[in-house]
Amino acid sequence: MVLGKVKKIPIAAPKLTKEQKMEKELLIKKKITKLANAIRIPPAINQFKTFLSEDDTKKFVDLFMKYRPENREEKRARLSSEDPKKGPKPILVKFGLKHVTNLIETKKAKLVLISASVDPIEVVIFLPTLCRKMGVSYAIVENSTILGRLVNLKSTSCVCLCDVRPEDEATFKEMLGIANATFLDSYETHLSTWGGGSRKQVTGEQ
Repeated sequence: MVLGKVKKIPIAAPKLTKEQKMEKELLIKKKITKLANAIRIPPAINQFKTFLSEDDTKKFVDLFMKYRPENREEKRARLSSEDPKKGPKPILVKFGLKHVTNLIETKKAKLVLISASVDPIEVVIFLPTLCRKMGVSYAIVENSTILGRLVNLKSTSCVCLCDVRPEDEATFKEMLGIANATFLDSYETHLSTWGGGSRKQVTGEQ
């Protein structure tokens, strides 16, 4: 008779091939899409299904890229120069949820870009309402990797600009017009529109 607890021998799960992994990922994504279309989505979450078009996104990205923070190599080169602090303070894209939130609350932010692919979306769900309350223009983009490229990261939830150089003021004003027309001016409409509830689509695909 053996005393004590019986040791459980772990059984290694079979390794999936690359094709099997892809099939599994596609199946999970399909189930998520079906579920998202089946349940009713509250307006506060559903508003993130409205984002900038591909052409408009490119315009915003082109502007923000002019103010991208320096990467490691650029920072190393600047710090190795004779006077690292020489010249005026640069205008840069600000990022980080807490930092951007603070800039909105203090009304320093002038244009905020928010990702629609943040998971969970509850992390950024308050930003459109906060922007409207503070009178700050905002726009929603489809993917967080787009915003990540603007600040030398793989992805980020939100970015903002607090100012632009004189030569970009006309372009910046145009971007504000696009953002306000699509989001800020349509805030009430977005916050009264429910999403999902498409059960016919779900049953039809099964």
